[in-house]
Amino acid sequence: MSKKADVPKPENHERWIVSYADMLTLLFALFVVLYATGNPNTEKLKQVRESLDDAFNTGVLQGSNGDSPIFEGSGITSSIANIKSADLEAIAEEVGTFAQTAGLDGKIQIRSEADRITISLADNLLFDSGSAELKPGSQDVLLMVAGVLNHLPNDLKIEGHTDNVPVNSPDYPTNWELSAARSSTVLRFLVEAGTVSGARMELAGYAETHPIADNATAEGRALNRRADIVIMYPTQEDLERALSAAGAQP
Repeated sequence: MSKKADVPKPENHERWIVSYADMLTLLFALFVVLYATGNPNTEKLKQVRESLDDAFNTGVLQGSNGDSPIFEGSGITSSIANIKSADLEAIAEEVGTFAQTAGLDGKIQIRSEADRITISLADNLLFDSGSAELKPGSQDVLLMVAGVLNHLPNDLKIEGHTDNVPVNSPDYPTNWELSAARSSTVLRFLVEAGTVSGARMELAGYAETHPIADNATAEGRALNRRADIVIMYPTQEDLERALSAAGAQP
């Protein structure tokens, strides 16, 4: 009896996924390395190297029998978080020292969120009531902030905020115009006098729509009247969208 011929195994048409996932891993690493090297901080670079080593050694790219890889970005996200933590410590020290020396305690606040560090300047530190022109002496504060920003490679957002009291100014019909004008004034000074790259920045005027305190009290309204300099950090979703867009291009 003749032996039956072996049935050929179907070709695995998904093997390309392994190479594609490898490419994604390397691109994630490239994003983080390029970001970190924008700031010549040896301690920060050490943290990035250790986080990347841990990411690759503990499963940035995992798979089942080598055919069905599962991409895990937690190691890269951890690297960015380490960078942000080091930045926050350095910013808090520099800004805190300046505020204490200049007698501005309570006028400058620093807030940290998942994708940003915010340097918040009280409006009466920079502007007179109803005005978008910088007060004398406010330039020193913004030059200090510019020095901080010039040490970082991040994208930046300059935000103007008010309380919910209608503005009393012939130049600005509502708080929308006032908050936008103030953010524009701060951005322009940082670019022209502080030599911060304008290509890194965007501005927004939020009027009273983004309060950080209760507008029912005078203290709360004072906190809500502010100019925020926001230092942006990429999230996992940001990196995945960037990589998806890159992968979609021919």
